[in-house]
Amino acid sequence: MKHTKRILAFLTAILLLLPLAGCLVPNESESATEAAPSGVVPAPDGANQSGTGNALDFDFDAVAIELGDIKITAGEVQTMFDQYVSMFSYGSGLTAEMLGEFLRMTEEWLIEYYVPLWKAEQLGVKLTEEAEAEIAAEAEKAVAEERNELLCLFAEEFTDLESVTDASVLTEEQLATVLDAIDAELLEMFGEGYTFDDYLAARNQDYTLSMRLEQATALLQDRVLEDFSVDQATVDEWYETALEAQKTKYDASPEEFYYDALGGEDGTLILYAPDGYARVQVIELIPDGEPDEKIEENRIAMAALQTEYGALVLDGSDPDRIAAIEVEYAALKAETEALEEAHFGSVRKKIEEAYAALEGGLSFEEAMDAYNPGEADGTRKDERLVYLAGVDTHNGDIAALAKTLEPGAYSKPVEIDGAYVIVKLVERIPAGVVDRASIEEDIRIAAARESKDSAWETQLDAWLQEALEAAVYHRETYESLTDLYLNSEY
Repeated sequence: MKHTKRILAFLTAILLLLPLAGCLVPNESESATEAAPSGVVPAPDGANQSGTGNALDFDFDAVAIELGDIKITAGEVQTMFDQYVSMFSYGSGLTAEMLGEFLRMTEEWLIEYYVPLWKAEQLGVKLTEEAEAEIAAEAEKAVAEERNELLCLFAEEFTDLESVTDASVLTEEQLATVLDAIDAELLEMFGEGYTFDDYLAARNQDYTLSMRLEQATALLQDRVLEDFSVDQATVDEWYETALEAQKTKYDASPEEFYYDALGGEDGTLILYAPDGYARVQVIELIPDGEPDEKIEENRIAMAALQTEYGALVLDGSDPDRIAAIEVEYAALKAETEALEEAHFGSVRKKIEEAYAALEGGLSFEEAMDAYNPGEADGTRKDERLVYLAGVDTHNGDIAALAKTLEPGAYSKPVEIDGAYVIVKLVERIPAGVVDRASIEEDIRIAAARESKDSAWETQLDAWLQEALEAAVYHRETYESLTDLYLNSEY
């Protein structure tokens, strides 16, 4: 079977992709309509999708927890409960106490998940019609992409097609074969009555719910934190704490500075730098394709001939062999140069053009834009951090070249790892504390962001406690889950 592992991985992921709707199928009953905020729909009769043993008597679409107008089904509880058991049991014997704790954790997780929608409704925070329409369109697009991916995977497995990326190329007969195969897999996993269309409908609901929660959360944040600000004392406290933490971390492990400094706009604000780092800019040209394997073979053979030649010259005992080596070496060298020219010739010529342009007065930034590969409308700037005070595990050869340069200077074209490069040493980053005055506004922004995040988490925690008390629990609809595990072979 060509792609069995990929298909099994995809189908297994359904259980994780659908924590709230994966085991359920559409139903036009009144109860399903009432549960609309959750996007969850009832399960097929006899569904048995994970470790809960024989769940024939389990009512998946029974209302398990009510949180305002939001109705959380027993199917949702069952799906999350199974995941908690899978995550935390680690194959150990399950006890009633453990299962009871998993059930409590499941209740809290589900209520916490729905808190933004519940609180948004209470506060009158609503998504606009335009936002709802955009969500619907995005969900439809995501489902279409997922449908195409799954159809392609099954087409590679159950038809004679290979490397399928677009399901529209399937003939009617091939499509029918693929759909039958998918339905058969879903039948085996979820039981009678669960089809590919049911799966896609549930995925649409899942995407929609996720995006509605995300937007509701953003609107609530705007409402709650509208007038949020930080005072100077808070900023100073954040700075001192963050500075000491960076000193400790970077002095103990300089490589941590590399990861933090490359974190981007939303990454770590650098307040302190360890000794040895520098910034470089690079023009790098890589030939298309792979070099001929004969190049490396010839280089190895030439190195061996050089070693033999040197020993014979010192010994002076075999002039015929010395002459033969000279002929053989010359032939290998000529062949290698021809192969290298075929592979590297165009980029070598281009890197020499770039070097000549730099020598003629073109700035390095302009040269990067002119010669580095990249999208025509995007930046071609290639700037890197290198470590000069020890082993650089990320840009070792570039760092070695940078060590030979003074700030502002650039190298001649050099071949490194199958590419031709020109390296400019921009600056050696001063070790120690960054001048606070130069980044004061960034410090205030970072302190405010962290304080704002903390305030939001505090508010969410308060809302969660409120929701846990306000929720109505119908535990009789799902308490049997613990018995199903205790009475099974798990």
